[in-house]
Amino acid sequence: MEGGRDARAHLARAAALTVLSLLPVVLSGSAPSLASASLPPISSGLSADVAPGMFPWSSPLFAAFHYDRGQVLGTYVQFAYDPSTGAVESVLGLAGDAPVLYVGSIQIEGFPPARTPQAQGATFHADGYLASLTAHDDPTALIQIRTDVARTARIELPADATNVRVQAKIGAWPASSLTYSVEGEQARFLLGAGSFRVDGIRVLAQLGDSDLLVFKALPPAAADRTEWLAVLDAISAGHIVAEIDLVATSEGQWAQNIVEYRIGVAGWALDVKPGRAALQVDSLLNGGAVVLLGFDAATMPSSASTQLQVRTNSRDANRSENPLPAFVSDSQRGASFSVLSLPGTVVALYLPSLAAVSVEVVSSPPRAPSVGFQADQEVAMIAALAVVSVAAARMLRRQR
Repeated sequence: MEGGRDARAHLARAAALTVLSLLPVVLSGSAPSLASASLPPISSGLSADVAPGMFPWSSPLFAAFHYDRGQVLGTYVQFAYDPSTGAVESVLGLAGDAPVLYVGSIQIEGFPPARTPQAQGATFHADGYLASLTAHDDPTALIQIRTDVARTARIELPADATNVRVQAKIGAWPASSLTYSVEGEQARFLLGAGSFRVDGIRVLAQLGDSDLLVFKALPPAAADRTEWLAVLDAISAGHIVAEIDLVATSEGQWAQNIVEYRIGVAGWALDVKPGRAALQVDSLLNGGAVVLLGFDAATMPSSASTQLQVRTNSRDANRSENPLPAFVSDSQRGASFSVLSLPGTVVALYLPSLAAVSVEVVSSPPRAPSVGFQADQEVAMIAALAVVSVAAARMLRRQR
């Protein structure tokens, strides 16, 4: 008899505990989720000590240069640099199975180097007199030359360059573009304010005051040729003004490769971590334009199992599924973005104004479905819990 009373007491206590544990579920209308919302950390880091010809890491967006006695060596591009004159020679694209010689040489008149050139991460930088040269170790073999006063740059194309064509614009950016092909791959030079003159494979680029000369090529053997060409076309048309590529590394750090395709545009990262990035864009230029935001797939996952959200100045940007040409041609909209079919997670973000724009990009797994209750289910559940509570209370009183 005593054992039966102990068993009933145990059941009563268990029922009471069950009631107490279920009350939060009833009151909230959902069951607690055990799914973790965090993303796995990025384990790859950046090594400062790298032997010549060896590279600490590589991503589909950019890698890292090493400069050794006039040789600029990268994963995606390499060339020779003359530190006495600032001349660039033999620009090779290495993204494909075989190197492609995109540029024979670039010589800037009146460019005595002002300080020792430096390779830092994805960029190689050399300063001259009122001019600078920056190369980027990315799949497009990007090179930029900026001038503060009018200069002339002598460019020699490869001997097998074909389809050499110059297109000039009036009152637009860029003012002039030079397009040609090498081994079936397309390459381009863009001038912000100056003009090109072509004599065979020799090109004279006349840069104006505060001008920008940009070289960019289609990556050799690129898998997404149509999308890459669309990006080149958009830059040539002046629609894309900057590119910010980011990779999260270990210990909360990040590596970046930032490109400005127009003088007067600035962009920089504030914080980058797996699944979240905060950036800033600023410019005094009028009108809207597109900024490319590139992340490796681990930093910013984008797939059917994740949700990508872009906010500008704390407001959600609309997502567009249009291909890049249709996306950039539609200017009658607010901030909006499109995800390009390029390696990694590449976002084309249209900003109706480039002045003081804070950007936040978030990639998160979808929320776990909540276990909710309809009104009649809630009433029935509460009634059932009330019956159990009363029964438990009576059983407890009988034991006293």
